[in-house]
Amino acid sequence: MDAGQRGLSRRQFLARQAWAVGLAIAACAPPPTSPHPATSAGAQPTSPPAGGAPAPAPTTAPAVAATPAAPAAATSGVFNVWFSANWNDITDKAVGDTFAEWGKQHGLKVEWQSIPGSPQQLAKESAALAAGQPPELNNANRTYWFSQGEMADLKELVDKFKDLAGGMYEIGISSNKVASGAVIGAPYAIDVWPAHWRMDLIGPATGGRFFDTYEELIQLGPKVQQPPRTYTYAMALGHEGDHMNNIATALWAYGGRVATEQGVPDIQNAANKPGIETIVNMWKAKLIPPDTFAQTVTSWNNETYQKGRGLIAANPATIMGWLLVNDTELGDKTGLSLPPKGSAGAFAEGASIAFNYYKKAPLASQAPSALEFFMQPENLERISKSVEGRFVPVYRDHAKTEFWQTSKFAEMKKIAEFGRIREWPSAPVAWLADVQDARYVLSDMMQKIINDNMQIEEAQAWAQTQMMDSYNKLTKA
Repeated sequence: MDAGQRGLSRRQFLARQAWAVGLAIAACAPPPTSPHPATSAGAQPTSPPAGGAPAPAPTTAPAVAATPAAPAAATSGVFNVWFSANWNDITDKAVGDTFAEWGKQHGLKVEWQSIPGSPQQLAKESAALAAGQPPELNNANRTYWFSQGEMADLKELVDKFKDLAGGMYEIGISSNKVASGAVIGAPYAIDVWPAHWRMDLIGPATGGRFFDTYEELIQLGPKVQQPPRTYTYAMALGHEGDHMNNIATALWAYGGRVATEQGVPDIQNAANKPGIETIVNMWKAKLIPPDTFAQTVTSWNNETYQKGRGLIAANPATIMGWLLVNDTELGDKTGLSLPPKGSAGAFAEGASIAFNYYKKAPLASQAPSALEFFMQPENLERISKSVEGRFVPVYRDHAKTEFWQTSKFAEMKKIAEFGRIREWPSAPVAWLADVQDARYVLSDMMQKIINDNMQIEEAQAWAQTQMMDSYNKLTKA
């Protein structure tokens, strides 16, 4: 969107975006907790509560609040790094401390923050930019911020590293390449979305394997669960970012999609109806926890699985990473698999986790140096091994070990090879952040169908209109 055409300055536009996202969050988020006291950057983060979201990593900035009224401002002379929480403090610290090491070599103080929850993160970023104090580096919402002219094209930088250590996985580059050919992030890991599943409870009903199809899941799910104590599938359907993956995964299985090859919203496509019907059938079979629609944080499905209430959760290996650190017994009982098949097959999401920098950050000129240090293969290998299995290494040579070849984590490596980005078959698009983390369009579409008894086609048409509004506002002609 060209803010100038609407009589808004860039700062006014960002302030409005921050207000709009913050308002949506404030309307449904729990009351914010008190900020942690300030501590030195790079100190050991506070351990997360069992099964839940971690406490924010120590930093001199205040903890993330539900609204962006008082953002953590980047301080002149301090190099700031923000990134989405890994849901285990060991990986968070490995990422943050690598930048701190670079800072020491350059006489710069580095402060880093691990931020839980994607809607809150978008609001926090908007507020910081509106205040003119963005962090130097951030790994979230990069497509959106690049489309607004706030982040850099890193193609030249990434080209220096893409062929090292056996080369990067193709999706490491493609998930960062927008339609113009610009590369909007320096990839450091491949985040994949396997189905985490309880081998000890589902296995006896299936002969020791995961559900082959959604139809089998619906048929056998009632036999393996004991509601309200346990439910078969902790499917995210609320006002939080994971709903987009969980719904899109079901749509893909039946030949559907959320965007066209050209990056235009396509939820009204008739091919999406069978996937939507499958979600409705899982709901009617009472296989999904009934509180899913009320959720406002992305840790809900993590927590539901980690507390033993959900027997399946489709999620990045943040769940498994937490189990490897905090509950090895449940981790041993957890399998990793492609999601169930539909008529079109079984598909899983994959994309790189990547950093970019805000061009208007106080120390933006130092950001390329920090990224080049961070991207060195030996540094990324150390991070990926800090909690091995949290994500797939971005460099192929780092995934040639026995761990990635023969353990259950080999399923994650397959997704790194063949996974789809959320906007498939499109390149990354700017409107996704608005649809997913501000408007929650697909969540509301499913609520209209399941709770309001709206006809599927009517709900699809409503969602298409909502998504096109985001597209028209955020896609430049």
